[in-house]
Amino acid sequence: MVDKWYMSTAHGNNNDLPDANFFGNPVSECGVCHDALGDGSRLESAAVADATGAPVFNRPVVSCESCHGGGQFHNGQPSGIPFAKPTEDQCASCHQDKHGLTVAVDYENSAHKNSLNEHIYDDNAPTEVRARCSKCHTDEGARQYRLVAGDHDELVTAFDAKANLADASRVTCRTCHTPHEEETPLLAANEMFTGSVQYNTCTNCHQLTYPASHATNPDGWMKDAYHAPPVNPYGDYAEIISDTHYDDPATDFSTTKVIEGYVVRRDQDNSCADCHNLHSADNTINNQWARSAHGGHLLEAKEAAEAASADVFAAGANDDGAGTPGFAAAWTHYDWDDSNGTGPGGSNRQSCQMCHTATGAANYLSDPATYDPANNDFGHLSGWTANGWSPQNELLYCWGCHSDAGQGELRNPGAITRPYSVGGVPVTLPDLGKSNVCVNCHGARGNVEEYALAGNPATDMSALNAGFGPGTKNVTEAHYLVAAATLYAADTRIGYEYAGQNYSPVPFFAHDGIGLNNDSPESGHGPCVACHMETEESHTWELVEKDGSGVITALKSTACIECHDGEHGPGLVVEDTTTAFGLQTATAAAAFLQEEAEGYHQALDILEAALGARGVVFTGSYPYFDTSAAGSWINEGVFGAAHNFNYLHHEPGGFAHNRYYVKRLLFDSIDWVGNDTLDGTIDIDTATYPEAAKWFGWDGVTPGVFTASRP
Repeated sequence: MVDKWYMSTAHGNNNDLPDANFFGNPVSECGVCHDALGDGSRLESAAVADATGAPVFNRPVVSCESCHGGGQFHNGQPSGIPFAKPTEDQCASCHQDKHGLTVAVDYENSAHKNSLNEHIYDDNAPTEVRARCSKCHTDEGARQYRLVAGDHDELVTAFDAKANLADASRVTCRTCHTPHEEETPLLAANEMFTGSVQYNTCTNCHQLTYPASHATNPDGWMKDAYHAPPVNPYGDYAEIISDTHYDDPATDFSTTKVIEGYVVRRDQDNSCADCHNLHSADNTINNQWARSAHGGHLLEAKEAAEAASADVFAAGANDDGAGTPGFAAAWTHYDWDDSNGTGPGGSNRQSCQMCHTATGAANYLSDPATYDPANNDFGHLSGWTANGWSPQNELLYCWGCHSDAGQGELRNPGAITRPYSVGGVPVTLPDLGKSNVCVNCHGARGNVEEYALAGNPATDMSALNAGFGPGTKNVTEAHYLVAAATLYAADTRIGYEYAGQNYSPVPFFAHDGIGLNNDSPESGHGPCVACHMETEESHTWELVEKDGSGVITALKSTACIECHDGEHGPGLVVEDTTTAFGLQTATAAAAFLQEEAEGYHQALDILEAALGARGVVFTGSYPYFDTSAAGSWINEGVFGAAHNFNYLHHEPGGFAHNRYYVKRLLFDSIDWVGNDTLDGTIDIDTATYPEAAKWFGWDGVTPGVFTASRP
């Protein structure tokens, strides 16, 4: 039967590709692996049938001798096969370069290759591997005990009387792959666990769920995996996935709003490769993601719980920030997979799913033109149905942005069109290369035009209050963290721009071209990727390092120095560097950025106080403003100032994204709210707001009130 199985695999060319079809490359290059011995010409006469029973015609194949060695050594002498059990060395002959997906290179540097370690050997027989360790640490044990499964205590019992394995070998290619039968690597789909081939094969060792036949918890979450510290004194949280790959349905939107972990798409062919390079088994990028806002700062929450001797399994992204270093409302605040309003939140969240779920993001970024949230399938979430909801929520998983996370392939939506207009024409941002995947969720949901204002700041709005319903108006069109809308403000018109004022980019503004015009390390990345991912920890997306009080202590991105080289102000360096303009220090770079950040946020404080003095009070929660003290929005200029405050308050990096644009918005807003007119100057108390005063031009020396002019 080997021939029948073999012909259904990629080695047997199950796609029936003819030998001339090497995608434009010469046969001499591709044939080295795809038809090294020319055996495809022999298959036709052998009349071997493929999986469908159809005759097989001449085609390139990776034949028996390609892996097992020359048949002349085997003829009449079965023991003479050069490679009866091919090792990774034979596989590497083809799978070591980019055409072979660098599988062999990845494996060489993996924990899988180093699966044999001193801890797995029997103390009384140092050359023998303990049976229960052999299941996952050796090639022979993995295959021999592939149908033995259970939690820590169950495995200890199951292996109690089993003999050690002598002369065992490390985990290798054949441990997980059966080259003669591609559909069954180690475990078939649903063979022991309910899931795909890949899910079953990987979780046979990287334990996550109980077998489908388990007596008390079939297919349920396996908290007490073999290496789990609560049950194994020699265990380590770094050795298990059950603490990070499970979201407890009991902590849903209606209760504590906590996401404890990633939810695996168990039935997907690439259920694990959704996020992992399976052959390198390198979690560096995964760990970075788990420390990021996209990952809900999950890893930081887990580590904090471990340090505090708390329940690591229960720690996660919490709606109010408890136990996490950052606010995780983007993932926990609503039941985002509720498409019908049947969940405990009682609201249909389809319009939010393209940004607040990985499923929606993936579907939108794969094809924006035909995206329909009604097609978002959250079937991997517990209890979800098309007409229902799930008590689990997603984070922005790897596969939200990546079509192949293991190989780093991004989805490519092209230039993104926003759901709002300027002059009645829908806004389409430039094609930003790899940064296109960022723009949809960081490009704002609406702009000032959505309010249908008169365009005159003096327009009376005394009939309108803050909030919702008849006679009310809110200032939340921009939404949150809209960096791309700020960066391309000339296109988006995201802020309330006072009539007659100039908001055009200054001549030297170049942030909107970073990564597109060779101003950054690699053209084609676009500004988001070129700035936020040119760091040693690219998938945290953090440009700067901050201390516990939020003060910038270091710059992390190496992109800034490409332009900010010290000619105008401090060079923005990661480490002390001498440029054409002298020594640039990392300390000075961090201090400059902190000064800019403080100036920006103090300017926001001035505007908040000015609005409050007019009776327009910022509340800090949706819909963010209370006008009951003023009785109304007063006029359009005050309303516009409130919009600018809310937009920029939720755009903490605005001072870096588009410095002059946000500075002019804040200046004009403060100017107008002061006396319902634009005087072109504002007064700043340097004792109360010193950083804002410096941000607007104060020399930092002259005491008292500083009168700033419009930038």
